[in-house]
Amino acid sequence: MNRFFYLIIIFSFYSCEKEVNLTPPNSNNKIVVEGVIQAGYPAYVMLTKSEPYFSTINSSSYQDIFITDAVVSVKKSGGEKVNLININSIQTKNPIIDSLVYSIAQQYPGFYVEWPFDITNFNDLPYKDVIGDYGNRYDLEVIWNLDTITSTTTIPYNHTVDSIWFKLDPFATKDSLGNFWFRYSDPDTLGNTIMFESKRLAHMTEWVNPEDSTNIIVKKSRDPLFAKALWGFVRNDFEGLNGTSFESFFQRGNISSIISSEYDDIIYEEGERGYFKMGQTISNHNEFIHPDTVLVRISQIDISSYNFWRSYDYQQSSNGNPFAEPLNLQTNINGGYGIWYGQSATYFKAVAKEGIVYKIEERYYPFVNEIL
Repeated sequence: MNRFFYLIIIFSFYSCEKEVNLTPPNSNNKIVVEGVIQAGYPAYVMLTKSEPYFSTINSSSYQDIFITDAVVSVKKSGGEKVNLININSIQTKNPIIDSLVYSIAQQYPGFYVEWPFDITNFNDLPYKDVIGDYGNRYDLEVIWNLDTITSTTTIPYNHTVDSIWFKLDPFATKDSLGNFWFRYSDPDTLGNTIMFESKRLAHMTEWVNPEDSTNIIVKKSRDPLFAKALWGFVRNDFEGLNGTSFESFFQRGNISSIISSEYDDIIYEEGERGYFKMGQTISNHNEFIHPDTVLVRISQIDISSYNFWRSYDYQQSSNGNPFAEPLNLQTNINGGYGIWYGQSATYFKAVAKEGIVYKIEERYYPFVNEIL
């Protein structure tokens, strides 16, 4: 969810980009929304306030960015309506669940989730008592500070890859590094858009001590959140491949180019950026390196969601350079900034090891905290 922080930065700049003024006047905050609804999982949104582009964000002002007192609801085409509750208001009397809720609230107090639902359901996934389902429209409404913010999205029907597998990259700068490949049969209708994301659930880092090159440090780690794939994480009809079957790959992405230092070592390992790891990448040590265990999420999204994430991808690749060509971030939020989007998501829990093919019949159904 550190991408939420990146959205704050983007939209703070976006709100000023039409006029070059190094001492902009004070103006009312706009709401920045990142909201997601998946079939079989509770809808959730993160609400923050846009900040002036040149304002300083520190540990104190960071907490002030979040909006915790909004009224949030989602309405399904056909009339069913649910409320999204701020994370600070949720108590289940289950110590494990309450500990999870508390940890999210401490990091992201502006997090709202569809509630109630059977959060203690560990065995019959996906969830049956949530509003998200395939092929429906979902209208978001946020009421805050006498303003009403609205948006609409759809969850496409579930059409996904046929299979995924890991393959070493012969051009990688280190041994044991590679990418996940997939086979996809694109429907013969136009407008199909697919998104690639991943989160390493188990990973072993190898560091060379900069003060002693013979000292190799090995430790276990995991990615805290999903990262969108590098180099075009959203693809629309695969550039002329409409209606065909083909194989391609995606690379491991970064959670954000603006990220707290505690995650730097997880995301930016020397020489491993963009890759998944099958085994040992540094010689001169005898510890066994397990291959990465990765949660892969592949989603169909609608065209308005594609347009937003495509423009977000371009903005991120420019590193927020104020002298880059101005971009039209194609938000679908009426009265604010950001994105409300539906995902027809398929998950695979895959090991980065050659020779294993994960077919669609082996798709994985995650617990609710695993989808973040």
